[in-house]
Amino acid sequence: MIAPLLVVLLASGDTSSGPPNEGVKKCDVLPQSTQSSPRIPGIFFSAVSAVSAVSSFLTGSKAGPEKSALQQDPPPQVQQATAEKKEKKKAKKTAAGTLAPDEISDEVDNPDQAPEAGGPGIGVAWKQHPSIRFGDAFRLDFEAKFQEDAHGSYTGAPGLNCPSQVLPTTCTFQLHRNRVGIQGNFFKKIDYEVERELTEQELSEKDVLLGYTPKSQWKDVNVNVKYMKNAQIQLGKFKVPFGLDQLTGVSHNDFVYRTLGANYIAPGRDIGGMVHGSFFKHGLTYATGVFRHDGDNARSKKVEGGDQTVAARVTFAPFRRVRLPGDIDVGAAFAVSSLSDDPYLPNGLRGRTVLTQDTFFQPVYVKGQRRRWEADVDWTAGPASLRAEYTWVTDGRLRQGLGDEDLPDARARSWYVAGTWILTGEQKTRPLKADGEFLQGGFGAVEVVGRYERLWFDSAGGANVDLPSRTPRAANILPSGDRALSLGVNWALNRWMKLQFNGIREQVEDPSRSPLLGGGAFWSQVVRLQLVL
Repeated sequence: MIAPLLVVLLASGDTSSGPPNEGVKKCDVLPQSTQSSPRIPGIFFSAVSAVSAVSSFLTGSKAGPEKSALQQDPPPQVQQATAEKKEKKKAKKTAAGTLAPDEISDEVDNPDQAPEAGGPGIGVAWKQHPSIRFGDAFRLDFEAKFQEDAHGSYTGAPGLNCPSQVLPTTCTFQLHRNRVGIQGNFFKKIDYEVERELTEQELSEKDVLLGYTPKSQWKDVNVNVKYMKNAQIQLGKFKVPFGLDQLTGVSHNDFVYRTLGANYIAPGRDIGGMVHGSFFKHGLTYATGVFRHDGDNARSKKVEGGDQTVAARVTFAPFRRVRLPGDIDVGAAFAVSSLSDDPYLPNGLRGRTVLTQDTFFQPVYVKGQRRRWEADVDWTAGPASLRAEYTWVTDGRLRQGLGDEDLPDARARSWYVAGTWILTGEQKTRPLKADGEFLQGGFGAVEVVGRYERLWFDSAGGANVDLPSRTPRAANILPSGDRALSLGVNWALNRWMKLQFNGIREQVEDPSRSPLLGGGAFWSQVVRLQLVL
């Protein structure tokens, strides 16, 4: 019985799947000529193993040498304790490696994955995005984001009218976003990204003559140098590090629309430079930078926005070592911008409703500094998550009175509380991912979401100076705000496609600025089909 088996082993040689020299390490005792023939050690060890196995079979004993008294297996109690210790260590390591709340979760698109086609080191892959790769030297991913909306609200909502129509006509369908871009890296040390919006509304000739400024169609155009993991350098156009909801990618968001505070008083994107990094396996992250302006959210075709901005943000996991259900991350940020009164139009912040874009607070004249503060908390446990955020903004108004006197600061504040629950049982991630894709042996991932928020404006003082007023140079700004309740369902069919259903109830606090005659609440509905390639 032994002889035929040895013949087969000698004929097969080394059975390792890797390169020849990886099957068995070189032995320093053997002569150099023997080391240069990698088949000899493989045949030798295979033959010895085969003889041992056959002998054990014939004698009825277990394979391998008998254990001495010192090598006997430990008692069952010791084995169980050791296994529990390993499981705790593994769970701790998994929790420590969890992504920070404002990082993009994209596990299926692993930058370190080897090419699938095209030969050694060169190939084309498609996991989350179409990708061209040249070993570790170069990677290029192609991206596209399409968001088609079907929406409705109260009768005659001007914000839902079709563009380029002579008569006001409500549009039920809208291609909300149509973005294409590329991203990748060089030698896994320099990341780059370019993204452009193709459906941004251009200004008319009348708007240009009135001095309105267009909004840039370029979204993210930047490079990130990460030779030092704890001190990465990012240059170009990207998001100012401020606000949990604003920093969450729009295709990763739990709701169709971001919060009012994220849309109107958080900075958004701008051109600048930033240093950022993380410590303790993302237990502590930081980002600080200098930017040309204070973000595109503060600008519109009528509002120029702030000038040079300094911003910083930090997040940490204070309860990582405490046995609490889920992961809790806490964040805080601040930003300081300079404000100019050069524009002839008011240069302050504005407030609009969520879907219908009705203005409930007009900008006021400002000059000096714009200061922003923000704090947030993010909790995730299994299929559930909770988020909350509070933002405070003040604008200086130096010499903005009718007699060139200083006015009390203009003030804007916002907060929200949001919760989600995945009904199909998946672990909560952003973006939402299905364990079983639709029509591929599963139904997809279904999630219910809810959020309540408020955004309001007033002045920090001035009550003893004058009566409240809506004029842009009022010493005592009449408070005005909007409260919104958003309820919805998300259905992630697969890794590329998601359906979102949102119902939004809003009420403007100042009846005279409400879009409905006499004030009162109104509902809006929106269904979004999202396709990300």
